[in-house]
Amino acid sequence: MNQVLRAYLAITVLAVSWGTIPLIIRTSEINSISLVGVRTFIGSIFLGIILLNKDVSLKELIKPGLILGPLLAIHWVTMFESIELNSVAVGIGLVFSYPIFVIFIEYARGTKLKSYQILLILSGFLGLYLLLDLVDVKSNTGIIYGLLSAISLAFIITIGERYSSKLGGLKVAFSQLIVAAIILIKFTFDSLDWMISNILTSLFLGLFLTALGLTTYWYVVKVIKPLAVSTITYLEPVTGVVLGAFILNETLDIRQVIGFSIVISVGVLQVYLDSKVRPSSIA
Repeated sequence: MNQVLRAYLAITVLAVSWGTIPLIIRTSEINSISLVGVRTFIGSIFLGIILLNKDVSLKELIKPGLILGPLLAIHWVTMFESIELNSVAVGIGLVFSYPIFVIFIEYARGTKLKSYQILLILSGFLGLYLLLDLVDVKSNTGIIYGLLSAISLAFIITIGERYSSKLGGLKVAFSQLIVAAIILIKFTFDSLDWMISNILTSLFLGLFLTALGLTTYWYVVKVIKPLAVSTITYLEPVTGVVLGAFILNETLDIRQVIGFSIVISVGVLQVYLDSKVRPSSIA
């Protein structure tokens, strides 16, 4: 398996794994901001321990941390709030309008966008739209939070691409996590009792979904472009909606099944077309 296919496999597994986050949000008795504090706190400590054994210059981590850390805090807080205020479908679906914003940002940066890539993004968004249960909108504030989360995520991936290529996924993940953890430290301390009494959930959220997840994410961004990553990560809201339907008894009608099918098809086409465009000699 070449490097490109490994990257696509990694982002697919990651997207499906991250799709479990809404369930943690909706089934936890603490507020969503405290959950963000827990995941950034545990994730930053874990990555910090790993980096102790590596030759790391803290100076080179300051700039990406100060840029990406606040954006990460905004993205996760607004995403968690959006999901908490609305259904899993509406909350996480709004967040994943972010590939549309990535298109605008890349265009503004002067990036030459391939027609098939734009078509895939728009098709995926159509599938996502069909997947949303718009009737279940409960909060206009939740909609605003969802869109803010989408915009901040679009900036994270487009800005972070350069830092990931230069520093590597582990360093970028740690730099943004430690800054986000500092920003949210009050909410982390407020939820210490919950974190200790729910240690397995906390470790799953902080170690696997956050520390390992972000490191993997930035590795992937080094190999495939942000727009391609955006297309595959549509699988995250799909997973969240499907799990929400089965576990939280949220609705999943025929329209949503069609949307699910479109998103899956777009992901398969993304991998197929990208593997045809790229040289097969990549190791």
